[in-house]
Amino acid sequence: MLKVDGLLTPYEESLLDRAAAWPALRDWREAADADALRAVAQREGLDFATALLYVRLRDSAEHGELVARVAAMPDRPPAGFRFPARIVIVPGAFHRDFPESGADGRLVRQAARATGCRVDVIPTANFGTLSENAETICRWLAAQPPAPIVLVSASKGASDLKMAFARPEAAGAFRHVRLWVNLSGIAFGTPLVQWILASRWRRFYYRTLLRLRGYDFAVAAELGRGPGSPLAGAVRMPAHVQAIHVVGFPLKRHLSNALARRCHRRVRDVGPTDGAGIVLADVSRLPGHVYPLWGADHYLRPKNCDASVVAGKLLRVAAEMIESPPRQTDTLAAAARASASAADAPTGCRALRTEVA
Repeated sequence: MLKVDGLLTPYEESLLDRAAAWPALRDWREAADADALRAVAQREGLDFATALLYVRLRDSAEHGELVARVAAMPDRPPAGFRFPARIVIVPGAFHRDFPESGADGRLVRQAARATGCRVDVIPTANFGTLSENAETICRWLAAQPPAPIVLVSASKGASDLKMAFARPEAAGAFRHVRLWVNLSGIAFGTPLVQWILASRWRRFYYRTLLRLRGYDFAVAAELGRGPGSPLAGAVRMPAHVQAIHVVGFPLKRHLSNALARRCHRRVRDVGPTDGAGIVLADVSRLPGHVYPLWGADHYLRPKNCDASVVAGKLLRVAAEMIESPPRQTDTLAAAARASASAADAPTGCRALRTEVA
């Protein structure tokens, strides 16, 4: 079982142990069924439902081996490590006005620059429509020289990128992209939009608020979740692109600010979320590897470990992935075993160290 060395509260330890022993929904796909997970939340509480999906992902063959791979890595990269690609940020909403939210991709930018990696930012609109930003992404990528690229999207940046994947010119635009790292990406919309639209007063309030700040309410309306939303369909990446999706799994006590606490409360009826409207059950629809980050909300600021250390490790995993053909899960497992034998237990984010119960 994966443990946090002295960083979990007794409540969290008990909750995770109870979730691991829960006799139902043993497969992660079953646990990620929206109706089933919502039913668990109604009976056992949101915290337990969050922990249940987390442990099922963490212990799965498909996603658990990425968790183990990251856990086995030392905190610092080996001497002389160089990232073998350009990192290109697809920023989130309000990335110019509120970069402190992390919408500018600063978590990965800081880790990348520590290794001397080049980092560029696609100049999407601060709060642009999905079609506008998708066009910008494709146009920018199409103009780049022939060198490997890793795209890193933050929050709404995943929405824009999803729409860019679906554009007619996507095949040419994404020809140099090798990997997508998705940080708290709103790939399928958020129920917070439905919460706003369900009330005439709320529609008026948020429309006015956005207008006063120079934003278009229609952009917010595009981010709805469910039938009829522009984001309702599957994510259709080019076949050669691999993906790592970093998703926060917070308990109520982990929500990092008042906004996250309000959002978490407003959409509690849909089941576990990341505190900013991402429904955790939607991980079942994400192509590629899912990295569940325990104790982090949408803003990826866990108290039980250093998120910048996790980001640095994920970049090293990304480097291995783009330097080899798409990995099967047994290849990740072999890499995890090799790294575990080469280093002592890591220090920074020890939340993911593997222990045999």
